[in-house]
Amino acid sequence: MKRAKHRHLLAALLLQPNTTVAASLLIDQMWGERPPQSARNNLKTYVWQLRRMLATLDHGRAHIETSGNGYRITVRPDELDTLLFQELTQRGGQALRRGDVALAETTLRRAMDLWRGEVLQGVTLSGPLSAWAVTLAEDRLEVLEDLMEARLALGRHSEVIGPLRRAVHEHPLRERLWIQLMTALYRDGRTGEALQAYQSLRLHLVSEIGAEPGPAVRHLHQRILAADPVLDANAPTACLHGCEDVSARGAWCAAAHTGPAELPSDAGAFVGREAELARTITVLTHRGTGPGSFVAIDGPAGVGKSRLAVRLAHAVVSSYPDGQLYMNLHGATPGLAPLAPGEVLARFLRSLHVPGVSGRIDVDEAAALFRTRTAGRRMLIVLDNAADARQVRPLLPGGSTSTVIVTSRTRLTTLDATVRLHLDTPGERDAIALLAAFAGPERVEDDPQAASRIVELCGRLPLAVRIAGARLAAHPHWTAARLASRLASAESRLDELAHGDLCVRTSLAAGHELDRHPEATELFTLLGLLDIADVTAPVAATLTGRRPDDAHHALDALVRARLLECHAPDDYRMHDLVRLFARERAVSTLPESDRAAAVRRAVHFRLAGSLGATVLPSLSALIGA
Repeated sequence: MKRAKHRHLLAALLLQPNTTVAASLLIDQMWGERPPQSARNNLKTYVWQLRRMLATLDHGRAHIETSGNGYRITVRPDELDTLLFQELTQRGGQALRRGDVALAETTLRRAMDLWRGEVLQGVTLSGPLSAWAVTLAEDRLEVLEDLMEARLALGRHSEVIGPLRRAVHEHPLRERLWIQLMTALYRDGRTGEALQAYQSLRLHLVSEIGAEPGPAVRHLHQRILAADPVLDANAPTACLHGCEDVSARGAWCAAAHTGPAELPSDAGAFVGREAELARTITVLTHRGTGPGSFVAIDGPAGVGKSRLAVRLAHAVVSSYPDGQLYMNLHGATPGLAPLAPGEVLARFLRSLHVPGVSGRIDVDEAAALFRTRTAGRRMLIVLDNAADARQVRPLLPGGSTSTVIVTSRTRLTTLDATVRLHLDTPGERDAIALLAAFAGPERVEDDPQAASRIVELCGRLPLAVRIAGARLAAHPHWTAARLASRLASAESRLDELAHGDLCVRTSLAAGHELDRHPEATELFTLLGLLDIADVTAPVAATLTGRRPDDAHHALDALVRARLLECHAPDDYRMHDLVRLFARERAVSTLPESDRAAAVRRAVHFRLAGSLGATVLPSLSALIGA
């Protein structure tokens, strides 16, 4: 295996064993962003040559198959060190979590013994391969931490001091390693060195990232100063943060009994929603229905769901002394896929200081462990921007003493909720107050008519109003009338409603791609051609040229995605800004002939009614753009 490209190809395939790797991805991994024109043919040649090389190896059973539009290398766990490493890591982590530290130490040591140098040594790494190498190195570091945890639990503190000193030298910002080193030194009778280790960590953190050590390390430091007997190797099996066996859980558990506090900041303006907030606070703090509640907040993009959830969480946080967990699930985040429940659970379990947890943990196992860790505790869990109920269900805590607050564009009706808040755009008074909160009250007071016009052009959508206020604040020489004038043009309004990291168009873009409903995506785009807010199923069917039943299904999908609102049977309404976004999509994605045909069908359908004249505000603007 002397040729570099063959090693490169083999590495790319073995990093995803027993999985089809697309040819385009292999080309990207082997040649980067500027592959030669002959890359695909070269790849086929390298695959053929690599197959011959593997066939000549003694006892080699690995073989490369052509699969779909890519290639797959088939290997058994005992033939590939990364597969065996993952298997041993999973078994060792499970043993550590159930308290079988002897088995955990043996299994994790076998996993670490598989490492014989750096990841992919001898291979020139492209960007994608470098990312894989970083991931494997991170996995190795997590296993090392778990192994040290097991050895500390077995009373082998003297043995781990040397390896831990080397590890903190190589990874000086890794707090769990420092906790283990401090604990090992203390148990070895070297209290001064344990305290000196804390000062070394603090110096690294302050000088490199300008931060103090985390609460777990600080608490361990205080316990060492106080000679707390819970840190002794023969300490009784009790833990302040709920672990069944502190000897099995080790130093990290002993240091990190304080609960997580992950809520985002509540700083900044909060306007309106007083009734919803007051009603929900009453439910969450009432003795009979307090902790153990489930609050579901839904609404269209930009309506203020996340802001309300954070305000609500901070208002009731004192009722949940065991900690607060927060996660943005990216259910409708532009450019990001929704987080998998397993990934979220792994993060939560790490926040709860459960040892031996990595991104590879089985979802069912992780969910069961999360329920175990939260049962009997009073915790507040905020799940922001959920995609659907399937994403949320595995993340629900155990017992009946914790509260979950979920925000989603979708109405999570299959989950039992104590409180459901369906948010719509606020009234004019609250929208103007929100504008004043960001632009400054004097800007609104100077020209209340222009302020009212801005709010109207924003469709009272809180995100849009907030952006408008921020733009006024960023341009103190602008009058409210000037901004209203800039927003008046429908063609450029979405361009104007962007400022800093906030953008109405970007927020809407995250919801319009309905992967499982291509008919709904098509209908959404075509609805942008109509200059009306209200739509019925017959108009939608005529617009798309499909059957009425198909139109109903597409309309329902758009309602679930909160791109349409349905306030009465067969009466659907599209927000003004959503319609502008849909119109942009129509102009940029549909041929002029398709746009013209759709509009003519809709006009002919209602030709006899009064709607015919308003459906088509400007035929040349819509179909000739």
